[in-house]
Amino acid sequence: MIQLPVIIHGITGRMGQVALNAILRIAAEKMVTIDGEVIRPVPIGVGRDLNKLKIIAQANHLEHFTQSMAEAYDIANQINPQHQLYHCTIATGVRTEVVLNDIAMMDAKTTAVFMEKPIAANYADGLAIVEKLEKEKFKHGVVNHMLEAPGIKKALELIPAIKPFHCHMEFGYEVASGFGDKQYCCQRPDFNWTLKEAGGGILLDMCHEGYLSEALFGETDYLSAVARLLIDRRLAYDRGGVIECDVEDYAAIRREHTNGVVNTSIWTWYRRINSEFGPLEITVDGENGSMVFGLYGIKVQWKETAPLLLWERALENLKIQWRDYWQYIDLSQHDPFARELADYIETIFTGKPYWKNAIHALNILGQVEALYQSAADNGRPIYRDQFLRYPNRVPPQWQPERLQGTLKKVK
Repeated sequence: MIQLPVIIHGITGRMGQVALNAILRIAAEKMVTIDGEVIRPVPIGVGRDLNKLKIIAQANHLEHFTQSMAEAYDIANQINPQHQLYHCTIATGVRTEVVLNDIAMMDAKTTAVFMEKPIAANYADGLAIVEKLEKEKFKHGVVNHMLEAPGIKKALELIPAIKPFHCHMEFGYEVASGFGDKQYCCQRPDFNWTLKEAGGGILLDMCHEGYLSEALFGETDYLSAVARLLIDRRLAYDRGGVIECDVEDYAAIRREHTNGVVNTSIWTWYRRINSEFGPLEITVDGENGSMVFGLYGIKVQWKETAPLLLWERALENLKIQWRDYWQYIDLSQHDPFARELADYIETIFTGKPYWKNAIHALNILGQVEALYQSAADNGRPIYRDQFLRYPNRVPPQWQPERLQGTLKKVK
């Protein structure tokens, strides 16, 4: 057995605990084996709040935790001097400063880097991270966990058979203000609601839209967006104060791919779910059939099995059990976070390239900038030759567009 120390910076946060659960699952299920040797990840927690660290450590039998990154890296080197993994789950708004400071003390020959998405609050900050990682020759990867979810993986397999024409995505769940409906609030961290803390709203935070759409349908020809602020005041997570929100919590996106597929989607923190597949539901219609899917389920209707509806009979209010014509596909369930991290860990030891890296994440972040640009200009289409892409730098006088001063509460 080979021990791989994994430093989780931000372990007391939401995504840090998701990362910890993935690591514990990988170790328990022996998910990574190289030449017959089991790779056992060993988590090392780093966080600012010592009391929270102790609570998490006790609940998860976490042996190693500290408030100091330098101490964490020293522990990692003691566990395995040849291989360490640094996993940054710090909040998006402060990630650039944290990552650049952290990797300054690390050796690229022994330490691989893994980060939450989006990698930074804007393209310029993300570029600073990528340039540092590339210059120092770090191996790097970024979380794209939805691509590893069972429903998405099966959909990716079926796309060629469907021959898609268009797609519609809906994502979100109710995260209400907390005033009078407290049971629906505090499901997202406070930093989600302000530019200063997050760097942007749902367009930035849910950049999954970009990597999902391009994984399904290939490169984007152009995109456009409309953004809104639905709730401008929210009760804080600890219910001890009020947050004055200044970033979007709703976005409508249109994306046309180079192969002609048009994807329209809604991403919002004010959605009451009406889907058997949960907060994310994707519908793809094509020449040979249609499929509806989420992270953990999928159903298909092929054109040969679709019910026939003649317009004359539709006028008679004909009742058809539409859902009876769909075929549900059995899926083997798994933890997509653990599966993805296990795949990345394997490349650390084999040296194989990892395509879901920081460069790919930066290019998606460039598309997020284009979405903000479109939303600030009444939904004007932004074409691919205008997307910021690595290694391009931002133009002179560039400012990250975050709709400040233009968002108004919907009446």
